Amino acid sequence: MSDNNDNKAKTKTDASKTNDTQTKTNDTQTKTRKAAVIGAIVLVVLAGIGAAAYYFTSIGKPAAAAAAGGNTQPITIEQMKAKLDVQTMYHGVTINGMDVSGKTREEVSAMFAEAASANDPEFNIILSVDEVEYPLSPAVFIVTSNLPEVIESAYNYNRTSTQTDESAAIEQRYQTLEQLAETNENFDIEYQTDTIAIDSAVRDILDPLETEPVNAAATSFDTQKLAFVIEDYQAGLDIDVDGAIKAVKAAVDAKEYTRTILVDVKVTEPEVSKKDLEEILGLVSTFTSKTTDKTNRNSNIDLVCKTIDGLVLQPGEYFNFNEYIGQRTSAKGYKEAVGIYGGTTRLELGGGICQTTGTLFHSVMMADLQVDERHSHTWPSDYVETGTDATVTWGGKNFQFTNNTEYPIAIHAYYNDLHVTMEIYGRPVEDGMTIEIEGVTTGRSGPGAPVYIANPSAPAGSKSTTKSAHDYISAECYKVYYEDGVEVKRVLAYKSIYPSIRAEVSIGVLAPDGTIAAMNPSTGEVSGSAAAPTVPPAAETAPAVTEPAATEPAATEPAVTEPSATEPSATETTVV
Repeated sequence: MSDNNDNKAKTKTDASKTNDTQTKTNDTQTKTRKAAVIGAIVLVVLAGIGAAAYYFTSIGKPAAAAAAGGNTQPITIEQMKAKLDVQTMYHGVTINGMDVSGKTREEVSAMFAEAASANDPEFNIILSVDEVEYPLSPAVFIVTSNLPEVIESAYNYNRTSTQTDESAAIEQRYQTLEQLAETNENFDIEYQTDTIAIDSAVRDILDPLETEPVNAAATSFDTQKLAFVIEDYQAGLDIDVDGAIKAVKAAVDAKEYTRTILVDVKVTEPEVSKKDLEEILGLVSTFTSKTTDKTNRNSNIDLVCKTIDGLVLQPGEYFNFNEYIGQRTSAKGYKEAVGIYGGTTRLELGGGICQTTGTLFHSVMMADLQVDERHSHTWPSDYVETGTDATVTWGGKNFQFTNNTEYPIAIHAYYNDLHVTMEIYGRPVEDGMTIEIEGVTTGRSGPGAPVYIANPSAPAGSKSTTKSAHDYISAECYKVYYEDGVEVKRVLAYKSIYPSIRAEVSIGVLAPDGTIAAMNPSTGEVSGSAAAPTVPPAAETAPAVTEPAATEPAATEPAVTEPSATEPSATETTVV
């Protein structure tokens, strides 16, 4: 029993010891945690104190800095700042490849001003047009540069830093400064040119080279070969001037100061070639009239033919007979021949040339050309149909026509063996038609009784006709169009009036005894020996004749109505 009790007592003692040990362990852990907290607080305080102390004491103390070549040499922040705070370009800075280290901005500016000619670009830009070269003058390229801005940029290089801390910023800039010794930093000058001057210079060269195409043209007419003399066409050049200007400016912007620019050129062909004219132009119309056997008259006709033969009229040009032929004078070779004067005839220089205008009028109408002026004679001509003549007088009535086609025309005129011929060469009549001229008499009446005039110097009863009688005639001139020989239309072109002219008869009233016999002015009979006054001729008036109403055949063109013709005045001469 005692042993059991002893064991129980021992167990209690061991348990008590175990409890004491656990209590001591807990006390120890508690103390350790308190010490750790206190230590952490101390460390934070010490770190703050250390940082503050570093901030206030780091300036002026050595720092490790990497020098060129990788060697690390101690240098203070103040020494770094002193090397950075210079008023000159940093070592390793270049402008356009030129070293400007250690120079002030003013020195750099002066350096480039002195060497401006050496540093400005040399221009050798050439325009090539159809393998022909046209150099642009270097003076065209008025160069300006941004040198002042570049100098400022070069000077300000590495003067700032991305670091916010001053010491860190100084160290960063210093490291960049050290690296400049090996790497360098170059600044390029940008050059600009006067674009307006370039525009003007390029246009001055290229604009004169641009040409419009020139159509082939008939400049004259060969009267032997009966063909136009044709100058061939000239092709035009369409030059891309704007494109050339852009190319020059692009070369300058790309600093390609030596450059040959191929200018785009297009050849423009004309609308009409020599071959075209040769195929189109030919004989359009011809008209021949028979002359008399009067030598002087035929000589005058021949002279006019030779004067106008081969005459070429370009589109829109006109032929004015009096203007082109001029006054008919003996110095020009004209001779005296019969002409109409005051309702009768007399000898005039150039008499008979109206036959040339009448013949030409027919050929012009048959060529469907525009007649501007035409007049009928005092009485009809016998070499053309009534109503289709054309008279001219110097200083009076005229004949004129215009080439109203799109092609040149030529006159071929000649006299041969009592015949005069007028031909028109040019383009064919529209739609391949042919035209004939037709005269139609629409009214006619007699002139009335003769006018008897007493002639006191002629033997009594003698008679002499001093003016021939002519009927009153109205007539119309038609242009008749044919297609393949079939009439397709008829156009009234002109109306003509030929006034009646009463005959004038000179009656002798000188009696054998020297007295003046009486004359009946109505019959011209002479009776007795009493003196009779000279009877003046009665005024020439057309008898009251009602002209038939003009009925125009069906035609697609409006009729051209010409005012009624009147007899020439006493001072007007018509060469028949």
